[in-house]
Amino acid sequence: MSTNKTVTLKQPKVFYLAIFTSMCERFGFYVLTFLLVLYTKDIYGLSDSQAFILFGVFNGLAFLTPALGGYLADNVFGIRRCTILGLISEGTGLILLSIPAQVFFWAGLSLIVIGVGLFKTAPTNLLARGYTKDDPRIDSGFTLFYMAMNVGGFFAPIVAGFAQRYFGWNVAFLIGGLVLYLGLLCYFVLRRSAESSDSAIGRKKLSPKIWSAVIFGIIISLICFIFLLIHPITADVFFAIAALILVLYFIYEILKSSKDDKSKIIACLTLIFVGMIFFSLYFQAFTSMTLFIQRVVRRAVFGIDIPTVAFLSLNPLWIIILSPILAVLYNYLKKRNKDLPITSKFALGILTISLCFFVLKISTLFVSGEEKISALWIVLAFFLFSLGELLVSALGVAMIAQIAPKRMYGVMMGTWFLIAATLGASVSGLLAGLANVPKALHESHAILTIYGKAFFHIGLIGLSLTIVIFLVSPYIKRMAKL
Repeated sequence: MSTNKTVTLKQPKVFYLAIFTSMCERFGFYVLTFLLVLYTKDIYGLSDSQAFILFGVFNGLAFLTPALGGYLADNVFGIRRCTILGLISEGTGLILLSIPAQVFFWAGLSLIVIGVGLFKTAPTNLLARGYTKDDPRIDSGFTLFYMAMNVGGFFAPIVAGFAQRYFGWNVAFLIGGLVLYLGLLCYFVLRRSAESSDSAIGRKKLSPKIWSAVIFGIIISLICFIFLLIHPITADVFFAIAALILVLYFIYEILKSSKDDKSKIIACLTLIFVGMIFFSLYFQAFTSMTLFIQRVVRRAVFGIDIPTVAFLSLNPLWIIILSPILAVLYNYLKKRNKDLPITSKFALGILTISLCFFVLKISTLFVSGEEKISALWIVLAFFLFSLGELLVSALGVAMIAQIAPKRMYGVMMGTWFLIAATLGASVSGLLAGLANVPKALHESHAILTIYGKAFFHIGLIGLSLTIVIFLVSPYIKRMAKL
């Protein structure tokens, strides 16, 4: 009995490298993500809709590039090398953002996009390769991994919010860059644990020709991403072309694969589409919900005015609290063969995050004399938001580890970020537009009315899609052979 418990609960050695590097990377990335809308409105005078568009393009690019990064990790460059270059690129990008000049702003954003592309799939790819087929530790392992990543996400908005308030935007970005370099140090301390989990190409010495091609590709990508960030309409066309190329690639893979692999690929892609719905709701936290907190939430706690961005730490805080509870629950149910299939968890996740927006709608009906709502509504909303996130986003990579053919782990994880997150970011911009407050509008009741209607409609969209997902869930389960 004790032996079985050890096999079930003890995580592979590469787990620790994955969580420490991801924790630092998420801190740096979230420093920028949490501040981007507020920063561009304050420094560059962008309207709500303009800030939402830039946020959408940046995150679209940041989640598009992992599809290519996953392919490079599996077939060209190796997972460990992608980890190193990704951390260096993101850290340098944030340090450039700390320099007060617009040219460094665009170059910094572009380097961060490249870094995310190289790094994003690497820790999850290493971790997935550390498990055996039908390993009972997968769901609990990835849930704990997701919790660890959110430790970085928890401290990022608190540190960034107070650093920005007392020392300025530039210091907040500089801190983010330095923490990314701390992640690089963690990698080198723990690097031996990742050797056996690397891809075949990652364990070989690369020729100067490949190194030159990679460096050249990074330079060209930097120039292209700067252009796309400045020209968002062109970026939308780019996203459409990238998605089309990926669709054609998967058609090719489906045609050449065995019958079992065909079904698994289709099941994965269907769940990735569900992930896209989730991310369109998820990104509201950094756009419409952030400005909602800034404008209509009473942010004073014990006489201390809490920075707007610091409220976003509620999301990772709830993740940290709920993750071990869900991990224990998954293990308990799995031992008794009562665990819910991942298809049902996805549907429940969409339902839960939809309820978050209904809570925000209800909150607009309970305002104080100064036309502000209590911060306790935000605490409750982020509880539902975070539970939904754990049921979908945290298990997205676990879904791939369970269902996808092993030869396609890297590219399928990249596709999760491309289709689910990139297109989700694009759709989220349209949804956030429902909460667009004109610059000239300052009347509190009118602003509350705009947010109340917007959150009700967003919640209604999510609820409708939840019903559809529950209806098709049994068919996906059969295809995935769960």
